[in-house]
Amino acid sequence: MSSLSPSLNVAGVIRRLLRDYVRGQWGLLLLAVFCMLLTSAVSGLVPLMVNYEIKLVFLRRQAELLLPLSLAVGGVVGFRAVTLFLGRMWLDSLGERTVAAAQRDMFGRLIRRDLADLNAVHSGQFVSNFLYDATLMRDGLTQGIAAIFLEAVQLVVYLAYVLISDWQLGALALIILPGVAWAMERLGGSMRRAATRGMRETGDLSVVLSEAMDGRRIIKAYGLEAHSVARVDARLKSRLGTLLKAVRLRAAAAPVTDLFLGGVVAAVLFAAGWQNLHGQITLNAFAGFLTALLLAQQPLRNLSQLWPTASAGIAATDRIFAAIDARPTIVNRPGAVALAAKGGAVNFRDVSFTYQADGAPTLAGVTLDVPAGAKIALVGPSGAGKSTIFNLLLRFYDPAGGTIAIDGQDIHRVTLESLRAAIGVVTQEAVLFDESVADNIALGKPGASLGEIKAAARNAAAHDFIEAMPEGYDTRVGEGHRHCPPPLHRGGC
Repeated sequence: MSSLSPSLNVAGVIRRLLRDYVRGQWGLLLLAVFCMLLTSAVSGLVPLMVNYEIKLVFLRRQAELLLPLSLAVGGVVGFRAVTLFLGRMWLDSLGERTVAAAQRDMFGRLIRRDLADLNAVHSGQFVSNFLYDATLMRDGLTQGIAAIFLEAVQLVVYLAYVLISDWQLGALALIILPGVAWAMERLGGSMRRAATRGMRETGDLSVVLSEAMDGRRIIKAYGLEAHSVARVDARLKSRLGTLLKAVRLRAAAAPVTDLFLGGVVAAVLFAAGWQNLHGQITLNAFAGFLTALLLAQQPLRNLSQLWPTASAGIAATDRIFAAIDARPTIVNRPGAVALAAKGGAVNFRDVSFTYQADGAPTLAGVTLDVPAGAKIALVGPSGAGKSTIFNLLLRFYDPAGGTIAIDGQDIHRVTLESLRAAIGVVTQEAVLFDESVADNIALGKPGASLGEIKAAARNAAAHDFIEAMPEGYDTRVGEGHRHCPPPLHRGGC
């Protein structure tokens, strides 16, 4: 997992996210944006109503307006709460749908990659990318949109009121913005780097945890519990240091903003006090001005906190797109036709293969003829190439030289789908998927009827003990389920 490149095309990542995953959900996006804009517009009425309340009730003592103005304030706040709720709900729904679509594409690309690529990526790393990166992308998307259409618009509304109310005091208040923008840019860059390191270390931790679970028998047999705990503890400590740095960066965003705000508020209070002493500002005008200024602090503070999150989301999205863009090299060649399987004769002619480009060859000039219907066994020491023969026959890998044919048809000139559909495989590893017994047996023939599934089980001498299981063929098996007698592995072949 590489670190974030300084040349990361942020605009390109955002454009692709919107084009590939948000474009199909414009309805949700428009609803969310509309509600957020309504929220921002209504927010601007609050300081205006405070101004009128003080002017008409406190200064002019118009008692008949006390109840209407108070109810109006309550109505405005209530309406704002409703639009805020709807905007956030639709925006979060958009984020979840986007994540689900990206995760579908990630897994679809991964499972179709070449076996060599799959073997090069630890399953723990993929699980980390699939869950952790997707969560960061969702948060970056939703909070980034909220920053533009809710927080930023609210800030503009409040500052517009400030400037209209008193342009001199408003101009004084605006001096904060360049300083806050500079601080957020610095924090955002640091946050992107910390997020990338956090993703890498989360992947490393997932690898160690996955290895410990997969190797639990070895760990128990050789008393390696302390060693396993030490490995996990080392990853946890490294990851914790990175996460704590990210926590400090996020925590620093609001206080840094408050430092700028504190200086501005002090300067504004001094200037307003001077104006009041010289009769240049009224109490109600200043009350409305100060209300808008104080309300502007919240969206400004939120923006300062959202930017680091959006930065981490951009880094995660870039990694997700890199996973989605990966393409297999072993594909159907132009003009490939379906395999016309007859008897199943297999021929290897002068086949060579090596797993590493600069490594020793695993196979060199292998020639092999297996007549149709013959039963043979490949015997040899570990590493002699027995499994490689079958990997090449299924085109999990392509040979460096030579040809392989089935019934006289070069397997590189037929489609992968027809080639693999014609071959039955019983692997060395016993694998049961977390589904029912019937689902596991039917994997070799999707859409098989229950009668066909039971016939396959009888042929594997598994029907009787399957029927004796708690729910028969509907019993769930796989890791985490206890109803997995060893003969079931034959039934699933």
